Amino acid sequence: MAPTDSGSTPEELREKIESQQEIIRGLERILRLNEEELANSGEIIEMYEKIVEYSRQEMITARKSMEAREEAQELGRSELLEAFNRIQELEAANARLRAERATNP
Repeated sequence: MAPTDSGSTPEELREKIESQQEIIRGLERILRLNEEELANSGEIIEMYEKIVEYSRQEMITARKSMEAREEAQELGRSELLEAFNRIQELEAANARLRAERATNP
């Protein structure tokens, strides 16, 4: 076969075209794989964001629970102090009544 103006034979040009087409097909496969990987990465990021949000909510709930427990303990202490004070008041009143009864038979 006779060389063309570029100095290549038609067979050489066909081989170059086929080689370039194979390169293009390989690049297209790589592009598809990259797109799939990117889609997977996006899903992974979404899952991590959900995990972070869930953890944040769990921490908020735990903090509120701890605060409520502390408030309940504080109320319990206040009620306990009130009860002890009331007991002291009642014991003092009983002592006065006994003293009064002893002086007024």
